[in-house]
Amino acid sequence: MRIREQDIEALGANGHATARAEAQAVADLLRQALHRLGFTPDVPHGVEGGELYWPTLRGELTVSGYPLVALGRIPLDSANRLADVLMRAALEEQTKNAASA
Repeated sequence: MRIREQDIEALGANGHATARAEAQAVADLLRQALHRLGFTPDVPHGVEGGELYWPTLRGELTVSGYPLVALGRIPLDSANRLADVLMRAALEEQTKNAASA
């Protein structure tokens, strides 16, 4: 399939603007949450470890206009810490659900 000029222009249409804004808002919420957890946004080249960095987060649209959040790469130490935080949150949520059932 060949992308035409009008296809590119359609991405900027009002219908897609709302979807793009939603995706960007979710990416911003993720940035805020990661910041509160001690992650920083800038990954210097050749990072040795110690600091926690969040991945590049972008609110985007697919070619068909479906909103999504793209997550970039982060150093292994940061990924391990993020996985630990998410696992703790998941276990806490499971404990809350079990207690309320």
